[in-house]
Amino acid sequence: MVKMAKEMTKHCKRLPLAVKLLGGLLDAKHTLRQWKLISENIKSHIVVGGTSSNENDSSSVNHVLSLSFEGLPGYLKHCLLYLASYPEDHEIEIERLSYVWAAEGITYPGNYEGATIRDVADLFIEELVKRNMVISERDALTSRFEKCQLHDLMREICLLKAKEENFLQIVTDPTSSSSVHSLASSRSRRLVVYNTSIFSGENDMKNSKLRSLLFIPVGYSRFSMGANFMELPLLRVLDLDGAKFKGGKLPSSIGKLIHLKYLSLYQASVTYLPSSLRNLKSLLYLNLRINSGQLINVPNVFKEMLELRYLSLPWERSSLTKLELGNLLKLETLINFSTKDSSVTDLHRMTKLRTLQILISGEGLHMETLSSALSMLGHLEDLTVTPSENSVQFKHPKLIYRPMLPDVQHFPSHLTTISLVYCFLEEDPMPTLEKLLQLKVVSLWYNAYVGRRMVCTGGGFPQLLSLEIWGLDALEEWIVEEGSMPLLHTLHIVDCKKLKELPDGLRFITSLKELAIGTNEKEFQKKVSKGGEDYYKMQHIPLIRYNWPQEPENNEVIYSFPSPII
Repeated sequence: MVKMAKEMTKHCKRLPLAVKLLGGLLDAKHTLRQWKLISENIKSHIVVGGTSSNENDSSSVNHVLSLSFEGLPGYLKHCLLYLASYPEDHEIEIERLSYVWAAEGITYPGNYEGATIRDVADLFIEELVKRNMVISERDALTSRFEKCQLHDLMREICLLKAKEENFLQIVTDPTSSSSVHSLASSRSRRLVVYNTSIFSGENDMKNSKLRSLLFIPVGYSRFSMGANFMELPLLRVLDLDGAKFKGGKLPSSIGKLIHLKYLSLYQASVTYLPSSLRNLKSLLYLNLRINSGQLINVPNVFKEMLELRYLSLPWERSSLTKLELGNLLKLETLINFSTKDSSVTDLHRMTKLRTLQILISGEGLHMETLSSALSMLGHLEDLTVTPSENSVQFKHPKLIYRPMLPDVQHFPSHLTTISLVYCFLEEDPMPTLEKLLQLKVVSLWYNAYVGRRMVCTGGGFPQLLSLEIWGLDALEEWIVEEGSMPLLHTLHIVDCKKLKELPDGLRFITSLKELAIGTNEKEFQKKVSKGGEDYYKMQHIPLIRYNWPQEPENNEVIYSFPSPII
């Protein structure tokens, strides 16, 4: 078998990708007979290949790549063909991709009870990575595959296969008459439009067979959409990120797409959402985080969308209509849930939630009410609770202000990321947080804690990888005991005006790889500079960043951090 393997690798022409793919293909075959079949297949192809040396080399490599593709099980073939939808060298966001795959009905063989759509996508990506077909690594903070890329040569093979099977068509020049015509006449079930900045969809879009329509901007761009959606009856996936609609109105004909399972209007210019959205009862994924520039009235259309797994609501919306969300029992992700237009008690039954972002607004919400709802969410991993822009003073006694964190038992046991922002805690939060054994990311922002002294004790935070301390105006002393945060990788200390010195215990954290410091206090700057009084505490850290930005530019930046807010 070793001799046979060496013979086959000669046809890879020293191309690392081809060698890796061949290795992945052979690794899935466990008998000598299977190896012989692959070897004979490669040899027979070379005999009838091109006449020139270069042609033969190229043909040989392409055949190895093609064999690797053909050796995949059906569900992985479909996954890989979908990855070819994205532009060359494009970093593909796996969370969104997971819902596209689910909307297309790509399922993992076998019974994985309790697995979410996102969990299944990780299984797909892991298999493709093992076969050297996809480039991706698990994120240290989330333990998930967050982004992936398809190798250029593998993408070319996938595009050829997609064309052969009428799986996919890509429109790269949407202004040409032939390309615009292809929107209607395409035999492919899936259509992808690049260079959306020059696309105009003012006319009705007609294609009775189309199942998936994606608009992928090259860079940051918007495109005009005034189309009537009535002539796309079988559509399951519709991605309209960055779209501009005539008069700011999403056409009411969107409600005719009753088979739709995935709809994204992320950053679309929309000021009006039609009530016909309620007809989309098959949706798994709905992203309404639109860019309206004004308060938008969101109609109460969600209570019958019983299949929803992901719902992202607009940040800026009026409270004219109360949203009923209590029936959405299958939700795994809920973004921008607001106490202004929704009832916290609706959360009680959403026991499958993994990610939750809450906007606190208006009076009359007690911490006990919120704690009661959160205690029901046993699978919750990422939690965000933040005051909305127009909420009254956060420390108002009728709001969720309390001087200390709840006891450990009141927190969901699976939390991995947590942040405190504008909480004005008067008691040190660390004794509670360090006992949440699954935490990997902790952020304290903007007077989350207003005490003078903070202590991290030995043995605390056993899994913590990232800690951010940002804008704690009253903090003067921070003590880190030996044995605390043994796995810490990244530490940010920014704009803590009264902090006198770095904790001595930092020198015991040998896992620390990055320290970022941002301060205008001259004395503190002098202490932490090379040769300064505190430098011995940090000299073992490979990467030290000084003059770190003083604060995020706006609330949107908060959501770009890996950690949510509590």
